[in-house]
Amino acid sequence: MELKDVLRQIPGLNKRLVYYLESQGFIQPVQIQKERISRRDYRPDDIRRINRFWAYYQRGYSVRNAAEAVLRAERSTVFALLPVPPRQRRHVLDLLRGFDRVIEAAVVYGETGDVILRLQAADQRDAFDILDRVFEEAGVSGVPRVWPVVESVASGWETGRSSTAPVSTEDGMLAYVLIKAPPKQVGAIIEELRQYPGIVEASALYGESDALVKIDVPSQDQLDDLVMNRIHSLPSVESTRTFIVVGGMHWERTSTQRGG
Repeated sequence: MELKDVLRQIPGLNKRLVYYLESQGFIQPVQIQKERISRRDYRPDDIRRINRFWAYYQRGYSVRNAAEAVLRAERSTVFALLPVPPRQRRHVLDLLRGFDRVIEAAVVYGETGDVILRLQAADQRDAFDILDRVFEEAGVSGVPRVWPVVESVASGWETGRSSTAPVSTEDGMLAYVLIKAPPKQVGAIIEELRQYPGIVEASALYGESDALVKIDVPSQDQLDDLVMNRIHSLPSVESTRTFIVVGGMHWERTSTQRGG
């Protein structure tokens, strides 16, 4: 995309800001040499970053702070659990695809929530900005529960498949497990969980829950074994809550779609 198209797409943006972002390495458009001059070709990742930068800038951030907020959001993860009425769950799941910072969403069986999602956010305000828009557009109400991830603790790994690949629950069981444990023991728990086949990702959390585990196994029996016999056998685990994904109602962006 040429610069003129970028400026047309983002009203109020000017060339000076775009050139500044490029000079700082924030965006990296491809330079295409013409007969006498070269022009820049802005890629989808560049456009995505400029849009995110512009959103922060319009909220009153300085140019530098807006750019830093974008980079911080790309490195930070927040999980949220939303109460959604049954008739609205498919709509909300599809609606979340329209927010490029939401990287995973699923409808789950659970007493305290109906849709779980993972998104990139610099802070909780970032997360609630998206959640408020989802609630407004979908016409639902309730209080979402939000857990920022502790980035200093290992939060993901591969166990036989990429955790960023699309997942289908048609022939298996996909579930998320919230774990309550002493905060000082969470890092050790996550390291122990690395050894268990079927646990494809785990994150330490800030808030009332201390860790979230993602499980992908072929059967209900294997899910029960992981939760009841493996996770609960760890001395530091105080309690768990399991949210099983409704078959066919989960999506996840690939790493190339995340833009961060």
